[in-house]
Amino acid sequence: MLQTFPVQDLSRISARLHDEYSALPHRRVERCVSDAWKCAEHLGIAVTPHLVERVAREHLEAMVTPSQPDRDAPSADTLLTGPHTVPGPH
Repeated sequence: MLQTFPVQDLSRISARLHDEYSALPHRRVERCVSDAWKCAEHLGIAVTPHLVERVAREHLEAMVTPSQPDRDAPSADTLLTGPHTVPGPH
């Protein structure tokens, strides 16, 4: 069943997170908060403002933190060819 939520909860969460992630547009933060709430609802999880804020914060953190290359991750070459070199034409 679709759960309704108080708009003031989402507004407060958005305002708090926008203070933390001021480099992002306010609308993007609002959308992230709204999406986190809808996603939890869709999964059938008991939605609370605390849960929504934690999920949205994780998503926003991923947006502002540059990803570091994983040293153990395969390179673009090995993704296509595997860990071994491809022999040249015979």
